[in-house]
Amino acid sequence: MGLTLTLTDREIPASPSFIEFLHADLTDGKQYAGSWFNQQDEGMHRDPERYEGIQEKAKFVLNHPEGQRQIIRSYRFFKEMLTGRPNELRDLTRYRIFFVTGIPRTGGTYITKQLFRAGNIDYKTVQNALAHDGFPHLGYLSFKGRSNIHTNGLMQLAEYLIMVDIFFKRHGRLAYQGGVIVPKKFTKGVYYFDIVRELFGEKSNYIVTLRHPLSVIQSVLDKAGGMPKDRKYGLRSAIERWALDDWTHWGVPERRIVSMNYVEVFCGYWKRYHYQMALSGIARMPTTQMIPYGRENMIEAVKFWYKEFNVDLQPEEFKTAKTPKFLPEEEKLAEKTLDDVASFWHSLGLKFPKEQLMDRH
Repeated sequence: MGLTLTLTDREIPASPSFIEFLHADLTDGKQYAGSWFNQQDEGMHRDPERYEGIQEKAKFVLNHPEGQRQIIRSYRFFKEMLTGRPNELRDLTRYRIFFVTGIPRTGGTYITKQLFRAGNIDYKTVQNALAHDGFPHLGYLSFKGRSNIHTNGLMQLAEYLIMVDIFFKRHGRLAYQGGVIVPKKFTKGVYYFDIVRELFGEKSNYIVTLRHPLSVIQSVLDKAGGMPKDRKYGLRSAIERWALDDWTHWGVPERRIVSMNYVEVFCGYWKRYHYQMALSGIARMPTTQMIPYGRENMIEAVKFWYKEFNVDLQPEEFKTAKTPKFLPEEEKLAEKTLDDVASFWHSLGLKFPKEQLMDRH
């Protein structure tokens, strides 16, 4: 029996970030970098007008021969991933992607910036979707927004790979072990690591950044406006949304989450993220490197890679924060969270570097 399955671009549309990238490339315009690289300023960065005019940009891209070609190519990549039959995707073996993976506020942005510097690329000019971890949007299965996060995530991953090919054909000048170096901050990679491993395996590198849960929480609070007066959970940032989504996936209704203690919510997110990291297999990849948070660890890791790449550079300064202070019961909860993760990793034959996180930078 012959069966034809039809999916249209109305059901799985091109993403605004991809359209924006293609439009800038086709018009020799400036890519939207945003402020992904600026992680030292306290406060959340918002740009509600970013996608104004996206419909006009989409029309331009779709009416441009090269724009049409790249859009169609992205759907071919999507189909190959959907069916498990990579063909054109094999052309991407010319790239060696450095996936920088870790829960937010663990130093991954710093590492990503230093990798761009190694390739003589000004990270301040790199589109945020190409460099940072909001795109592609990968996660647990959900039908929110009348869409399937798995199929949409695959589509965005296909678009990301097209963006890589376009950008690094033009700007990629540094190769390592037979592939042009492509830095990518990839927080959400632990949720979809199977597809990453199938596509890239040991032909990519995986840099895992780790940090004490209370230090992560304090860093999020500093960016979001401080601890709520009642110490209850609040939604003021994308990271806080990710933590809430983790809990709702765990079966806890949103109305209950926002009545919970802030530290309790984030410790739960931190714990399950690192459980997922262990189960994903990323920790067992031979090309994985783990970096516990801290100035010395970060600087030494960057120096190591600069030496590997044979580039004459010094790492940019890495700034650490003061040791955060929390309520005694919150301290105990964080300690138990660390113990739980270390025990879980140990049960899988993995070593979680708990002791190296205790300085709480």
